[in-house]
Amino acid sequence: MTPDAIGKVATVVVLAVAMYFSRSLSFSGIIASTLIGLTAIFLGGWDCFLILLIFLTLGVAFTKYKHAEKTPGTLAQEKGGVRTWVNVFANGGPAIIPLVLEHFYNMEFFKVFFLSAVCSAASDTLSTEIGLLSKSKPRLITRLWKEVDKGVSGGVTLLGTIAGFLASLIIALMPLVTISTGISGLFFDFKDPLRLILTSTIAGFFGMIVDSLLGATVQALYVSKETGLLYEDPRKCNGECVLIRGFKHFDNNAVNFSSCLLAGIVGAILYML
Repeated sequence: MTPDAIGKVATVVVLAVAMYFSRSLSFSGIIASTLIGLTAIFLGGWDCFLILLIFLTLGVAFTKYKHAEKTPGTLAQEKGGVRTWVNVFANGGPAIIPLVLEHFYNMEFFKVFFLSAVCSAASDTLSTEIGLLSKSKPRLITRLWKEVDKGVSGGVTLLGTIAGFLASLIIALMPLVTISTGISGLFFDFKDPLRLILTSTIAGFFGMIVDSLLGATVQALYVSKETGLLYEDPRKCNGECVLIRGFKHFDNNAVNFSSCLLAGIVGAILYML
């Protein structure tokens, strides 16, 4: 291995060890994030790795921030906490797909795809984690006059929506930072960084909205026959659970993956127009 390759591997491993001791990810989550990190740093370069690192840092920080205040009910408890490999791939997988394709085809389309997908993941994560701290009750995105309990997928708050937009903007600005500081990688010689920022921010925010719409319509929601409490994961249900909304196998991870993938495609198309 070259010194550069050794440095890249060492960086990803050190970060994985730090995540392990922070107890932010399960062991499977650490393995998954390591694989995604290695793919990003070798196929995309240091700038792509840094973008994913900022997303991960924001997600971990705001997941832990006032965590005790976010868990008054069963659904809110399911939203935060330790992330598994499924959570990691649901949020990071859509960003890795364009990196692989860009490696073979070398097109700006896939570069914007990558950034927009990460913007969407960050937007959704922070809108959820910060939205759970809102003093006002969430409203169902498909029926804004209807209040729902904290943690119900499809529930939105003004605080969470603003946080989601800002998260998308922060990630979208990262290529400008890496370009101005000379960090090598996918965006080092990007032709139009300002248009990249604009389209990726919009696409990331769009992905957050799509995530909420899918959560309010097709994502599985269960109710316990014994307690009447709502669950998105039937394995956590007390007693027998009944599906009252959505499709059985379309869970929160499927929603996250779908919305980030769609946001990536939309961002790339917007940029190319």
